[in-house]
Amino acid sequence: MDLALRGFATAAAAHVRQALTAPGVDENTVMAISGVGGLFGLVRTSTIIDQVTSAIRGRLLVFFPGRYESSQYRLLDARDGWNYLAIPIIAKNGD
Repeated sequence: MDLALRGFATAAAAHVRQALTAPGVDENTVMAISGVGGLFGLVRTSTIIDQVTSAIRGRLLVFFPGRYESSQYRLLDARDGWNYLAIPIIAKNGD
């Protein structure tokens, strides 16, 4: 990853960390992140999550635009194998 993209990843993680540590956020808080598809081609979502893990007080919900199959997450078919403490909430066909 080049220097500019590392700086972008650091800035994105700082933004998420700021929200995670805001006043009033505690172990009963669910913080949701959407739009991670916009990171595609710039930085891996897992890179951002790895940088903010220590700041998560409650639960972190990431709306993931991709597929989950055979216990693997695939963001826009780009990468598999990212399962760090992840539990999928999947919709069943026809529901």
